[in-house]
Amino acid sequence: MLSESELSARLLDLAAPNTHLDEAVCFLGGGVADHYVPAVVDAVAARAGSMAIGPDAPQPWLQAVFELQALFASLTALEAASAPFADGPTAFAEAIRMAARATGRREALVARSASPDYRAIAQTRLAGPSLVLREAGYHGGVSRPDEVERLLSDQTACLVVDQPNFFGCLEDLPTLVAAAHRHGALLIVRVDPISLGILAPPGQVGADIAVADAQPLGSRPACGGSIGLLAARAGLAAELPGWRVERMGDAAFQAAAKCQQDAGGTFHPVRAEQVVRPIAYLAALGADGLRDAAALCTRGAHETQRRICGIEGFSPRFRAPFFKEFVVEADHDPEKVAEALLESNILGALPLQRLYPEMEGCLLFAVTERRTRADVDLLCHALSLLAGGDWEREGVGGDEEEEESL
Repeated sequence: MLSESELSARLLDLAAPNTHLDEAVCFLGGGVADHYVPAVVDAVAARAGSMAIGPDAPQPWLQAVFELQALFASLTALEAASAPFADGPTAFAEAIRMAARATGRREALVARSASPDYRAIAQTRLAGPSLVLREAGYHGGVSRPDEVERLLSDQTACLVVDQPNFFGCLEDLPTLVAAAHRHGALLIVRVDPISLGILAPPGQVGADIAVADAQPLGSRPACGGSIGLLAARAGLAAELPGWRVERMGDAAFQAAAKCQQDAGGTFHPVRAEQVVRPIAYLAALGADGLRDAAALCTRGAHETQRRICGIEGFSPRFRAPFFKEFVVEADHDPEKVAEALLESNILGALPLQRLYPEMEGCLLFAVTERRTRADVDLLCHALSLLAGGDWEREGVGGDEEEEESL
């Protein structure tokens, strides 16, 4: 049996081989990104604690949930929002279920350019005799309106897309909205909330439902730990899944749980600190701060793509406009590139062939407002060594070989 000090030392030894963001430069995206978290967000979250919040929570916590609903509805230019879900994929799946319930239809058309993880989870949670999920392909990094139009039918409950999509490319939302509405289907869009600092909100271009993972809004990259957000236009308020908080008389707040009860579902409480993090983040930044963060991501991503693609053996895979993330095609094995970068404490890029078999030789990079010019210099230097054949000689990913020579 170990004492407390011995156990603590043992845990530190076990954790030592892991690479974390205090010692590594992160260019990794694909769903979770290394965004800046203001100190005030951590301070507020620490005060909130880990108490579970559900429909029976005390009034102050119901007000916090109401404020989060109101913030996400405002951010997406939609009128109604549900209380947060356990995570982003849960909100994504529940939005599809909501659309099927609202339209009385049994098919959902999901863009293949949407997150593979979200699509897989939705398939697991929803697919069955009562709801069929179909996929629409992409061309040039974005959904093809002509293919979407061909696949939509009078049985389609919703068209589901990401904005920006998994490749970082910007979809033509107005055209996709028009196509979905022509067939009586709803348009569901999964958004990167940071991008809404500079992109038109989904409600403004006609989307019916918006979902997001709150991780970019004040949470660091982790295996879980964030929440899912969902908002919809006013006409769909009665179909909102889960529970929500409504303002009553005398500034009181009341949890409304009827929708989920009618659907036969269960409530999933969320931790208090998960609720207050996005509220504190958006309050700390304000509209101008969110716009600045989005602009920094955009400028940084475009500058980094330009520099990487100026290195021999690397070229852009797509020409579509993009935000924060982009795909590069390499002459080198992407898995080996990622492993070698990790040896130099650079996290990323993400090899794509495992997720998209047709993307042999492709890497996904993400650039957030945290990345400095020095970070980009380090990344490009490492990739230049690879292109010049000096990877091992310069020690980038070549520690074992250097030890052998000594």
